[in-house]
Amino acid sequence: MGLIIFVAILGLPIAEFWVITRVGAVCGFWNTFLLLILSAVFGVHFAKIQGQAVLGKVQQCLAEGRVPNNEMLDGLLVFLGGVLFVIPGFITDGLGLVLIFPPTRWLIRWWVSRSSAAFFVARTASPRTPEPAVRPITDGKFTRGEVQDAEIVDKKQSNFPCK
Repeated sequence: MGLIIFVAILGLPIAEFWVITRVGAVCGFWNTFLLLILSAVFGVHFAKIQGQAVLGKVQQCLAEGRVPNNEMLDGLLVFLGGVLFVIPGFITDGLGLVLIFPPTRWLIRWWVSRSSAAFFVARTASPRTPEPAVRPITDGKFTRGEVQDAEIVDKKQSNFPCK
């Protein structure tokens, strides 16, 4: 995981600079500069449109009484895609487009849902048994035992005499 973060922090700017210089060598400085500006404007506009569509789906799910799990993940992906479009560079613009474009966003959402479900199943299905709850015994010592159900009764509303 540390290697991935290291490569992302150092490798991505170096790769972006290399791609921008290659495009600049072919198209010229001003055309490359204009292309970077236009891609950022297009990406932010596209992210805004997709974000509004996702927000409408979230509101529809809430109106129907459903939990908007997929829609919230879509909103996060659209937000990340918009952030990537604002960062100057062609690689980040491509990644942003992948995150914002609905068919590829659906694939990413499916992969994230599948991966997170496998992660949580692996965490909850560990072979070790959970520790039992601690409860007091009359002699003042604490031992491990099972949790018992209890009900809290308000003294003011109770018919039973309480101390």
